Amino acid sequence: MKTILITGGSGSIGKGIAEVLLEKNYKVVLIGRDIERLVNIKNELIKTTKNQHVETFSMDITNEKQVVEVIAKIWENHSIDALINAAGIGEPIDYFKTTDADWMECIQTKLLGTIKTTREVSKLMAQHGRKGNIIIINGTFCYDPHPDFIINSTVNSALSGFTKAASKYLGNKEIRLNTINPWITESESWQNTAKNLANLYKSNAETLNKNFKEMNPLKQFTQVNDIGQTVAFLLSDHAQYINGASINLDGGASVGY
Repeated sequence: MKTILITGGSGSIGKGIAEVLLEKNYKVVLIGRDIERLVNIKNELIKTTKNQHVETFSMDITNEKQVVEVIAKIWENHSIDALINAAGIGEPIDYFKTTDADWMECIQTKLLGTIKTTREVSKLMAQHGRKGNIIIINGTFCYDPHPDFIINSTVNSALSGFTKAASKYLGNKEIRLNTINPWITESESWQNTAKNLANLYKSNAETLNKNFKEMNPLKQFTQVNDIGQTVAFLLSDHAQYINGASINLDGGASVGY
């Protein structure tokens, strides 16, 4: 049974990915800062999937010391077969109102947190001669940036560049690295974001969501299950030659892609 490590395990997307993988008989280790929330999600996932192989670890991916120590501790009991980087933040904000603190929060969490976690996991994979698989859940802002999400657009673009460079380095060590770019995802976190965005436009979340769906050729948002199934494909033997790829889950909504 392969062990999959998921950061952002307490978020909607991390939880959804875990559910799909547990149903496919993987062992899952959930990482997040809120251990109480993680334990609740663990119990819910076990009940839903009937798969008991779920573990939780508290870790702040912005803290390098914690990342090194916690991942080493996990590896002592489970050789990690794959890492799914699903942690990230990014709320709408007016560019003129941004502060260095706003920028650094997103950079430290989604960009550097992903880079640090990827580095430590892949290093252990290489040291133990283990073929590995690493996936970054990024977003369509990496190639279709939006002015209301200027910080997230910048960070997503940086992660896209990191994937291309690091995949060439890690590929030589039999570790594949790919990125999945969801569009707006139907999730608890998006509902909170929609409320914040609606406030910027002096509108309401319901109207905003309706308008966004009309912009999509398929007239719907990305589903968490869509992301989980794409992750499962990249982990499978059917994807052995896919490395450094950027896979879009946007229903055809992004301009030029």
